[in-house]
Amino acid sequence: MRRLLLLLFAVLLLALGIWAYPLLGPAVRHGALPAPEGLKNPLTLLVYGSSPEYSGYHRRAPERFRGLADTILLVRLDPGAGRVVVLSIPRDVWVNLPGYGWHKVNAASPLGGPDLMKEAVAQITGVQADRYVVVSTEALRRGVDALGGVRVCVEKLMRYRDTAAGLDIDLKPGCQVLNGEQAEGYLRFRKDALGDIGRVQRQQAFFHALKEQLLSPSGLLRLPRAVAAVEPYVQTDLTRQETGTILGFAMKRPALVSLLLPGRFGGGGWRVDEGALRELVGLYFNGEGTAEEAVLSGKRVALVFGPGQEGQAEGVREKLQALGLRVVLHPVELSPTRTEVLENGPGVLARTLGEKLGVPYRISGEAVLGADLTLRLGEDFPL
Repeated sequence: MRRLLLLLFAVLLLALGIWAYPLLGPAVRHGALPAPEGLKNPLTLLVYGSSPEYSGYHRRAPERFRGLADTILLVRLDPGAGRVVVLSIPRDVWVNLPGYGWHKVNAASPLGGPDLMKEAVAQITGVQADRYVVVSTEALRRGVDALGGVRVCVEKLMRYRDTAAGLDIDLKPGCQVLNGEQAEGYLRFRKDALGDIGRVQRQQAFFHALKEQLLSPSGLLRLPRAVAAVEPYVQTDLTRQETGTILGFAMKRPALVSLLLPGRFGGGGWRVDEGALRELVGLYFNGEGTAEEAVLSGKRVALVFGPGQEGQAEGVREKLQALGLRVVLHPVELSPTRTEVLENGPGVLARTLGEKLGVPYRISGEAVLGADLTLRLGEDFPL
């Protein structure tokens, strides 16, 4: 019996070694081993994607992490609240860059690198990032492939080809597992009515799908290989100690709050709603309370439903109107996979409506533009 236990223990150690071996290189270079205590104080990161640079037609230049900024995220790691707040900043926001004048925020990367990007984002949001993380598109492809793909519900037909950039997007509607190349296409597609804002909302949907994949049994099994695959395509000024504490914090499974920079289309880009932004920054980045009251009457709610749900949507609309809400029907090509209330804001209204309807709520920039609340109508809506 003792020999059997020793044999099982040896097999377990071998399996653990095989699982963790891909982490050895990143651990040596960046100290990428989780610190059990995790973060002790909040940390704000500027995370953005660097578009590929080209030295000639169809010829990708060596990675310098100085391409136009693609996805731009201001991330607040808050151990006290047990959450990660991700504020997505559309790349079409205009900002006055020191020494360069007015440009869209994504131009700060090739003009001045991470330092100028941090300055540009601070001008827009009023929040100064402590550290930066720059990720190339190759990191996305390799990371998703190493995870075995990510399950995403593609809401519409997406087709676009850019031969010069080597981008060929051809995605059909429906819930499916995307490989690295397909995931890049899904995240970069912007040839629809919402343009870059629609792309930002898809990115937020992808973040939630990625979180679920990472925390699944298969995701945890593949995690070391994914870290090793991504590591060569990331540039950061995080110290070894900070990297370890962030990994330790992530292992505690903090809640994810994703937000879209409040605003509207205008001036050839995205015009920021300064009042709404101040409220979000105060609540999620500065730890202030919210003065918003949970009064649903008179609020505007977008009711999202798919083909074949028209009758159900009418019944739900009557329930919402009985609560004093102004309802806007928002039909989509692909029926929502689940019922949920969304709010791109403090979340007080979403929580109140969710409790009254008996459905979950989520704070997310995926909410329909122009509405105070969004109700996605899935087949699981309580009758």
